[in-house]
Amino acid sequence: MQTELSFNKPTLSPQCQKLYNRLLQGSILNTQIRDELQLLEYRRRFKDLRDKYGIPTEKKPKGNGVYEYRLT
Repeated sequence: MQTELSFNKPTLSPQCQKLYNRLLQGSILNTQIRDELQLLEYRRRFKDLRDKYGIPTEKKPKGNGVYEYRLT
């Protein structure tokens, strides 16, 4: 007997959803993630987006500890 297959993607966590919604608008700096979105563990959220949800992102250094993130 074959088990039922589910092709639905897992639902994003609230913090991942917040970050993803903002990324849909365009690139964002890590300082904006901290100040505007108030996400302190944003690096973990990016890992979740990539590994758990299959959403590709890119990180680009801008200098002085500032990074730009975007969807790829």
